Amino acid sequence: MIKNIIAFFLFTVALVGAEVPRVALPPPGPSRYYIHVVNGLSKLGLLVHCQSKDDDLGYHRLLNHGDDYQWNFKVNFWGTTLYWCKLETPHAYVSFESFWPETQHLWLRDRCKHGTVGTCIWTAKDDGIYLRNFLANVDELIHK
Repeated sequence: MIKNIIAFFLFTVALVGAEVPRVALPPPGPSRYYIHVVNGLSKLGLLVHCQSKDDDLGYHRLLNHGDDYQWNFKVNFWGTTLYWCKLETPHAYVSFESFWPETQHLWLRDRCKHGTVGTCIWTAKDDGIYLRNFLANVDELIHK
């Protein structure tokens, strides 16, 4: 009987003294995101087609420098929201993901966080596609 009590006591001490590992979860992201595609080309117009698996946003012509196509959405319950865009000029074509879910790395979220709002600004310039990095206050070349 005393052996059982001592064993139970030692087991309890070991359990209480053991540290439980904590999983570091990323901070919650914005509940709503705003995505912009901007024509930053010096001479040409831009044809933009963006969509997700469930939502085709259609084709949009950005004819002038500075024209902006934008939409907003809430990330779905499962955190799997994904959008991609195709940009075309008469001489070039590019397709890229414009928003994707992040669970461990916060690369996109860090760049698109503008205060408490998620704002991703993708700009087509003559030498490639840029993403606005609000923290560094610069446009970063992402796709040539």
